[in-house]
Amino acid sequence: MNRFQHADWDGLYRFFASGNPPLALQLLALNTVFFVLYLFHNARSKHPMRRSSAQAVQALLIAANVAMLFRQEALSWVKNII
Repeated sequence: MNRFQHADWDGLYRFFASGNPPLALQLLALNTVFFVLYLFHNARSKHPMRRSSAQAVQALLIAANVAMLFRQEALSWVKNII
């Protein structure tokens, strides 16, 4: 509990508020798109999504979130290679 109270919440806020639009809104938009696609599929389909497919979609969503979080580092890494 002590670590939770002494965490750098201001630094975390600055990190998610940086960018144009802010990174938190970018992640929220990406997550919303995936969630709407999932709901649309389950509503329109006779057969709901298999558990393994749902897990694959979640893994892709996590990968997309990580890619969005570290895109500046990835771009600089690719630029150094080129």
